[in-house]
Amino acid sequence: MWTILLYRFLFIPCFFLVMPYYAYRMIKRGGYKKDFKYRFGLFKKLPKRKFGKKRLWIQAVSVGEVKALEKLINLLIESDLYEIVLTTTTSTGYELARRMYASKILFVGLFPFDFWLFSWLAWKRIFPHLAILMESEIWPEHIWQAYLRNVPVILINARISDKTLARYKTFPNLAKSTLDNIFYVLASDQLMADRCYEIGISSDRIKIAGNMKFDNRIPRLDPTEASALRRTLGFTKNDLILLGSSTWPQEEAMLIRALKKCRIGDRRWKLLLVPRHAERRNQIIGLLKTSGFKWHQRSKGKASAEVDICLADTTGELQTLTSIADLAFIGKSLAPNAGGQSPVDAACHGVPIVYGDKMTNFKDICLSLEHSKCVVKVKDLARAIMAITILAKDESKRQNFAQKLQEWHRNNCGASEFIAKKIQDIAFANR
Repeated sequence: MWTILLYRFLFIPCFFLVMPYYAYRMIKRGGYKKDFKYRFGLFKKLPKRKFGKKRLWIQAVSVGEVKALEKLINLLIESDLYEIVLTTTTSTGYELARRMYASKILFVGLFPFDFWLFSWLAWKRIFPHLAILMESEIWPEHIWQAYLRNVPVILINARISDKTLARYKTFPNLAKSTLDNIFYVLASDQLMADRCYEIGISSDRIKIAGNMKFDNRIPRLDPTEASALRRTLGFTKNDLILLGSSTWPQEEAMLIRALKKCRIGDRRWKLLLVPRHAERRNQIIGLLKTSGFKWHQRSKGKASAEVDICLADTTGELQTLTSIADLAFIGKSLAPNAGGQSPVDAACHGVPIVYGDKMTNFKDICLSLEHSKCVVKVKDLARAIMAITILAKDESKRQNFAQKLQEWHRNNCGASEFIAKKIQDIAFANR
């Protein structure tokens, strides 16, 4: 009990300390004003829970997690056993969640700030039978409110990053008091299961379920659709596309240099930049203006002429854009950046992958990919350029990688079905 009281006491000064930074980020990304009252727990009044159905409150932080839930939510809807409330943390995640699920489920909202009053108000309005947290969404107050109401909490697709692991080890008492109230953990892989155990969750409450992101419905474009998409970006159907997938600072400049080398002897190569944060567009445009290449900005609409580089400064399009790529570099994977972005989209589409040695947030996925010998890992920006150039000039190697990646993806599907069954077992255990 004393740990949650300490958390509440420290929350207020910490909240006001970090709020200017997060306010700045929200303003830059846009969309932060919509339904802002939800962040204070002021949800609209929901109808009473229907007899015979279980109400689920699912929390997914942002775009990637919202997309990963697609198959699971569809399975839950098809079973006709549940009322589903979905909340997200980011404005971009909220926009996507409303677009994907608002017409299918009971309610889509923004997750409240994790303070006693706001969380209490949200819980009073939602009143779920089961609380489901996605990946690393471990919020002490939210979990405590579940404990007070005797509501089981499940952590699905559990992922503990290096940074999160260090944080839990720094505050072991707070971590233990929070984690003890998590009823069950469905880890994405063995490494994450081990980390859950390391931070204090007992082994009998941990099960490896697989990674739900492998179950995503993959946008498959037919040749006509792919050709039309290429034209809107400023590319032709015969161009070869190098994708910068969720790039971070310094990586765009590296990819522009790589493009110059790829085009020596084969001018079909073009570059599609998809930065992780669209608000960095002005910084990237500065690079494009001095690159010597013709370029187009996706957010301005359709390209009016053929270009060498397209800056896709939009949100929620990465999966579709990945489908037309011939070679991909995964962002946030080389120093000074660290942690990595997901390689799953490119792998699912069979797009040959190059990434750096800082993919710490996806260790087990990357180890599996490397074991299958269908990716190239590099240590620095110069080696990334070299690896990209070698693959760009070797079509047979790219085809070999593509076949291996598609096989790898097929062998890693099925987590959503497993998790749906576990949710049913827990939700109806006391029926």
